[in-house]
Amino acid sequence: MATRGVRLGVTGATGALGTEVLAALDAARLPIAQLVAVAGDRSLGAELEFQGQLVPLGAELPALHGLDLLINCAPAAATPEIARAALRAEVPCIDLSGAFAQRAEVPLGWAGAGERVAPAPLLAAPVDAALVWLPILRALAPLGAIARARAVILEGASASGRDGIDALSRESLALFNSQELTGGEVHDPPLAFDCHPASGARGEHGRRAREGALAAVLARALDCAPVVSARWIQVPVFVGQLSALALAWDRPAEAAEAEMLLAKAPGVELWNSANEGPNLRAVAGRDTVIASRPERDAADSGALFVWAAGDLLRLAAANAVALAAARIAERGAG
Repeated sequence: MATRGVRLGVTGATGALGTEVLAALDAARLPIAQLVAVAGDRSLGAELEFQGQLVPLGAELPALHGLDLLINCAPAAATPEIARAALRAEVPCIDLSGAFAQRAEVPLGWAGAGERVAPAPLLAAPVDAALVWLPILRALAPLGAIARARAVILEGASASGRDGIDALSRESLALFNSQELTGGEVHDPPLAFDCHPASGARGEHGRRAREGALAAVLARALDCAPVVSARWIQVPVFVGQLSALALAWDRPAEAAEAEMLLAKAPGVELWNSANEGPNLRAVAGRDTVIASRPERDAADSGALFVWAAGDLLRLAAANAVALAAARIAERGAG
């Protein structure tokens, strides 16, 4: 680590998101003089490697006084306590859990469009499909206000964090080897070789809550947000999320104009195959959204259809690093 630089804390450091954030921070070579890493009880006594040094893992949130920045990758349920501790210690916090993403009093931190994010004691980063949709919707803004966004969203096991990734691996190996797993070893519902509705909580209420959360984040990030209708489906892949996205304007939008806008949009890459849409393997480990060339939606003459895929872990990590870099630059200039 750098001999001079910021003192950074990362909570949820060994989870799927925390691991990705630390890898992105390491690759960015930000000037970090000290890393304080916090994880669950299972990581007690362990160490992780960061910028060529071994960093001990703590199982409890330490006294935060003295830190320059905290990046929270812990689950949403644990986040309010972490945020309160950071605010009491006057340590700026970037929250990646989604716990505050809908809260108007907490600024939304999204650096994907390249605009400056105002410094605040607590920033809430976008989560879920918003990470894939925002670059697309921002790019298409010159076509006019999008009235409606309808989507079927396919998501990988990483939506359930490290536990989901581990469960998919464990279940797949057991099925290949004709082994039976005990109840505690199988994800509920099982992930391997199956697809099922996924809404974060079971039933219609869970889907509506997740749909409402997505719509609320879009409304905070866009000048004019569309009405959102979305369905999530869990698919047996490890990472990534793919949206079959139909966007409708009050007047017909031209597919060729939409394609030109997406082709030059920051954070978006047009898929180069005319025969199929983007796939989740293509986006794994990348911090860009891959989009298909827009097509006229046969079911709605005023709508365009786009496949949009992204690695949510990587997109969240890249956004966190951009926000952290901006904060470090402001601190250096202050």
